Amino acid sequence: MKTTFFRFASRCVAVSALALVIGQPAAWATGNHWPSKRITGVWNARVNITNCLPGTHVPGPVVFASFDAMNLYAADGSFLDTNNTDPTTHSSHLGYWRHIRGNRYEFAQRFFLFDTVIAGTPASYRIVRHEVLLDRTGLSFTSGGYAQTFAADGTLLATGCSTSSAVKFD
Repeated sequence: MKTTFFRFASRCVAVSALALVIGQPAAWATGNHWPSKRITGVWNARVNITNCLPGTHVPGPVVFASFDAMNLYAADGSFLDTNNTDPTTHSSHLGYWRHIRGNRYEFAQRFFLFDTVIAGTPASYRIVRHEVLLDRTGLSFTSGGYAQTFAADGTLLATGCSTSSAVKFD
């Protein structure tokens, strides 16, 4: 009797394990459950332009300006950003994002800056790089990083830092 019960129980465990192994990837594939894809979607962000800690690209505690932005993390790794600053001073913000590990991601974006005296004349470009920490729920994140502004010929003109906090838009 004990042998029959143990054989039956072991078969039930084996069938259950097999169902989990086969069914889990299909269940996860229907949503953004894979850690590398949890950030995909549209986010409402608040960006703070800050000082950089001396000699680093680490954002400091002094906030010079703040603005609202929206970020799009596409499933293919594309990154798009728009914000509520004067659109005549810069182009669209295009870039990429990638998963680092766990809830850590990074993004980089590039956009052109226009001369404000001679409207629409390209003056320089800026590259922004941030590390992103997604919270456990996947519904908010914080980020920090730096921006480098370059002359049209590629000469580095300035470096600055920034932070952001965001919630998923739905």
